[in-house]
This record gives sequence, C-alpha cells and structure tokens, in this order.
Amino acid sequence: MELKEAIERRKSVRAFRREPVPREVLGEIFHQAWRAPSWGNTQPWKITVVGGETLQSMIGECVKKILAGGGFQPDVEMPKDWPDDLGRRYKENGKKLFDLLSIERGDQEKRDLHRLNMIRFFGAPQAVYLHQERTLSPYSIFDAGLLAQNIALLAAEKGFGTCFLAVSILIPEIVRKYAGIPESDRILIGLAIGYPDENAPINRFRSERMSIENGVRWVD
Repeated sequence: MELKEAIERRKSVRAFRREPVPREVLGEIFHQAWRAPSWGNTQPWKITVVGGETLQSMIGECVKKILAGGGFQPDVEMPKDWPDDLGRRYKENGKKLFDLLSIERGDQEKRDLHRLNMIRFFGAPQAVYLHQERTLSPYSIFDAGLLAQNIALLAAEKGFGTCFLAVSILIPEIVRKYAGIPESDRILIGLAIGYPDENAPINRFRSERMSIENGVRWVD
C-alpha cells in the first residue's frame, strides 16, 4: 500500500470487534512509527498499551466518575473556544454524525450514551496512551503528535481501525491508577485500536475536509 492510500484509508473508527490486535503486530507498528521526527532527535514520547480486564476495569471506573458529574482536570488543556470557521466545521461534523445515528438535537439521553461509548473506546480491545515528562516544553507535544499520526497510518495500512479520543484523558488519576503512568508524566492522548466492525452503521461516517484553497497560501 502506498502512503497516500493509508492516509485516505485512515479515519475515526467508532465500533470495533472484540478480538485484540496481537502484541507482536502492535510492536511492529510502534517500531516503524518510532522513525517520527522530533526536535533534535529528542524523541520525547512514551507509550502505554492497556487491554484486557485492566482496560475494562479502568473504563468502568471512568464511567462511574462521568455519571457522578463534577469537574475534570486533564494534564493537557482542552479547547474552550473556536474561531467562527473552525467552530462551524466542528458543529457541522457533529450534526452529520448524529444524523447518521438518528440522534435528534434534543435527545439528551442518546447524546449521553454516545459520550459513554467514547469513554468505552467504542468497544476497542486495546487503548494506546501517549505520555511524556511534564518538564518538557509544549513543543514536545507536537513531536508526540507526529508519532501518534505514524501509529494511526501504519494501523490503517495493516487493516486496523483507530480513533483519537480526548475524553480518554479527562480523568488522568484513574488512567494512572490502572495504566501505571507516573504523576511526573502528562498524559497526552488515548487512541482506540482494533479490528473495525464493518457491519456497524457508525463506521460509514467519514468527516469532510475544507478546500486547500482556504488553508494554503503561496508566497512568491
């Protein structure tokens, strides 16, 4: 498969089959993804993979915390406001996804269930967490993002599905408890990974991209 095919194939998968990705296959993906560029070859990233009963126990405690309400303090600040054009794309994307799922605007129960499905990694058998030392500058988050993109593309190349989930880092204290990630590390993102459920209607959804004319400038 050519790189452009992997880029085109990659999308957010939101329903997975139960069987886990073999450890040796994940190891191969990480080994290849490790060639991601970074500032001065510092490679400011760490990976923790959580699966099996440990993942299910972690998810269960996170769901209880979400249902109980209250504030959350992720290690990475979540976006609060978007400029008009970005906010419009964000809202349009959510509307199209909910239309596919037949979730009406005022149906709070179904919206809450969808959010809980996100907390549950959409049924993925494994979660890949990226984290790094807190002492690093914010620029190092960009470097870790390059590694994350490599992982997603390599997974797509091998026929696996992935989904980056910001909700997976909303409750870092629970993630640390089960994943063994030290307090000295900031948890950057959780990535659902597994075999896509091809029969799930939600996996027909594909987000759109703005025209490159709206985001690319040519100077001289």
